[in-house]
Parts: sequence; structure tokens; C-alpha cells
Amino acid sequence: MGFSLSLLLVIFVQNADAQSMMGMCSMMNKAPKDVTIRPASTQLVKAGQEATIIILVKDKATNKPLLDAQVPVMIERGPSMSTMDMMASMILAQEVGSGKYQIKFTPDKEGVYTIHTHVIPEGKSMMAMMQNHMDIGIIAK
Repeated sequence: MGFSLSLLLVIFVQNADAQSMMGMCSMMNKAPKDVTIRPASTQLVKAGQEATIIILVKDKATNKPLLDAQVPVMIERGPSMSTMDMMASMILAQEVGSGKYQIKFTPDKEGVYTIHTHVIPEGKSMMAMMQNHMDIGIIAK
């Protein structure tokens, strides 16, 4: 009896974790709720050389550049969610004006990279980053 109860508990916890992860992935696969996010620079960079990527963020309701937002990003080696091989921990893109935010990174080899881009508009909680997410593909040659 103790064995089956333990096994049931493990299955329940694993199922709850899987449902939670699926819910988070589902939320992140939707179009951003409050903003539009798009690359404003080339998506073709050179492997082994520092690249500067500019991301344009606009308020979805007004279509005006979004100022004073926090734009945390993570860079994954490979297509989105395919490898989970992140280059580093989350970094904050630097605001450079007119709704543009920049990140710098050095692709360590040729191939596809994904910039997991999140936006937290000024005055919103950190939860907004899960509702305002977009992946941007980069190719290093």
C-alpha cells in the first residue's frame, strides 16, 4: 500500500509540473499582450565577433515606441526551445532611445541562435514579461 501511494504521489507531482510547464509554454507562445517586438537590426552576424542586436518595442495600443521598459533577454544556441543551451543567464537589454533596446553578444560558433525577448512595460509587474514575449532568430556565419 505504501509503495502504490508513493508512486501515485510521484505521478501526481510530475503531472502537475508538466501541466504547469505546458501552461507557461502556452502563455509564452501567444502574441505579446501589451507590446509589439521586432528586430530593428540585421539578424545575420559573424561567428566569433561581437554582434549588436537592436530590438524595437512599441506600445500595442498606441503603436508608439515604448520607453523606460525593462527588456530582459536570454540567448539560446539553436532554434527556439530546441536545445535549452543558454549562452548565459538573463541579461537586460540597454535602452538606446525611440523604443529601441540593444544587446551585445558574441556567437561562439556558426549556426542559429534565439534571443528570447521579454518586455516589462513601466509600471507593470514582473509577470508582464510572460505575457510580452517573443523569440528573435539570429544566424551566425
